[in-house]
Amino acid sequence: LTKAEGIREYGRRHPSLFPRRREEDAVQTDDVDDPVRAILFFEDPEDLGESLQLCLDALLTNGNPSGPRTLIDDEDAKQEVEVWFTNPDLVYSGLARHPRVTQGSYRLCLEALYHSATSSTSTSYYSSNNSDQNQTINKGRTLHATTVGKPTPLTGKTALTKLLAQCPPNTTERDLEIWTAGDNPYSDVALAHTMGWNSALVRTGIWNGDALDLEKGGVRPTRVDDSFAFVVEALLPE
Repeated sequence: LTKAEGIREYGRRHPSLFPRRREEDAVQTDDVDDPVRAILFFEDPEDLGESLQLCLDALLTNGNPSGPRTLIDDEDAKQEVEVWFTNPDLVYSGLARHPRVTQGSYRLCLEALYHSATSSTSTSYYSSNNSDQNQTINKGRTLHATTVGKPTPLTGKTALTKLLAQCPPNTTERDLEIWTAGDNPYSDVALAHTMGWNSALVRTGIWNGDALDLEKGGVRPTRVDDSFAFVVEALLPE
């Protein structure tokens, strides 16, 4: 990437896209010569409504919300804006009593909106310039997006590269006993399965169940502990 900006900065340059957040001195920008090429979700957005609206606008217009909605008006057009998510998890455990939604949930939202907006049964489709009651029914497009983060191989290989860089020269993966530790069996333990490592599952966050139930679903952590402190004590004895 040669140029990047946050969703809030992008919104300030396009004040009409999300009118609930108006900037008095904002000047509308036409991105015909500088379209959005990729959308990257790095963390939870401050305003999910604004983020979904601006992302949908960029996707449907292939990068220029000031221009036509190409992916609605032209059935032969292809999605040109890349979409990347850095975390597949639907929820995470925070200070609240119940789990909080995160990037995996946001992906579901964007996929549903994108599919609906490009369907011939949606109001977005019929409000386009090429709406025609007699045209072939369009069932809606599928969002092309890439998700990285645990448990994807890319994340595991990146972590391994960082780890080996801290080891003595000529150290290989086979020379190490590598563990993952976390509270999510479907990301932390799954990453260990992906990479062939050991895994420690703790009951301090999103998961607090019976390990036997996990095994029935094919998830088999190397060890299960009540907290990370027990993992450290077992793996790094004094």
